[in-house]
Amino acid sequence: MKKVTAFAPATIANFNVGFDFLGVALQGIGDEVTMSFNGTDSNTILSIENGADLPMEAAKNCCSVVVRCMQEELQDFKGVDIHIKKGFASGSGLGSSSASSAAAAFAYNDIMGEPFTKNQLVYFAAQGEKAACGSPHVDNVAPSIIGGMVMQKASDPADFISLPILPDLYAVLLYPQIMVKTSDSRSILKETMAVRTASEQIGYMGSFVSSLYLQDVALFKAAMQDVVIEPMRSMLIPKFAEMKAAVLDQGALAFGISGSGPSVFTVVQGKEMTEKIQHCHETIYNTTDLDYKVYISPINANSGAIIL
Repeated sequence: MKKVTAFAPATIANFNVGFDFLGVALQGIGDEVTMSFNGTDSNTILSIENGADLPMEAAKNCCSVVVRCMQEELQDFKGVDIHIKKGFASGSGLGSSSASSAAAAFAYNDIMGEPFTKNQLVYFAAQGEKAACGSPHVDNVAPSIIGGMVMQKASDPADFISLPILPDLYAVLLYPQIMVKTSDSRSILKETMAVRTASEQIGYMGSFVSSLYLQDVALFKAAMQDVVIEPMRSMLIPKFAEMKAAVLDQGALAFGISGSGPSVFTVVQGKEMTEKIQHCHETIYNTTDLDYKVYISPINANSGAIIL
């Protein structure tokens, strides 16, 4: 019986300037989802590796929710058995449910003969995100499927743009192993902001997009600012201000919160910079009693979901 395994990468959502509508795919960090037809019209989660806290019920698990949405669209209910292998922790701020949802959409599309385009798969993967987190944001699932850097244009999950990327960019990520629930990190956000603050952030976003098309590293660095979300969420992340000051002093292009945290990311140009930044992260966190993980990934278009 045919068996398909798909891999979808972790992601950095928001990327400082684009709260809830900008995301970047990473490489080498992600989830695998394996599917095979089971001869019924039901979908079953058979195993979840490294995800003991995740639901096994088909109605609640993001992967089976994605598959059911695709089946409903096709009006073809060939049931599948699903095995999920988590490559990084839930609640890390690296798009855990999105990676699983994206891999599920990619795997089911393949096993069914590719009836949907990659862009259409983003919509289905967003339904898994909704099941897991309550809202069908695409700032994680779109780059996880498409790869590279993706910006949502409007509220429609299928309406997004792939952006150009500066050459030789790398992300150095630190995941402090503390629990920051997305619901908690959203609850501390203010519902309104000053017009001056909104205007400033819009200016940064516009400058950021311009820097990509102009391939202007100095403009990119100047634009990578978050004056809206970071001041509130950074208080949930130990040593945030100290790490930010240290990596920028070392020549990093940017530092920020990945998604809702607690992971943080540093953007550098040139692989030789990654060791220096990793050492900087570790030196600061070794003064705490917290466990942590460090990930290093290139940022380029050669990412996104694949069939293994």
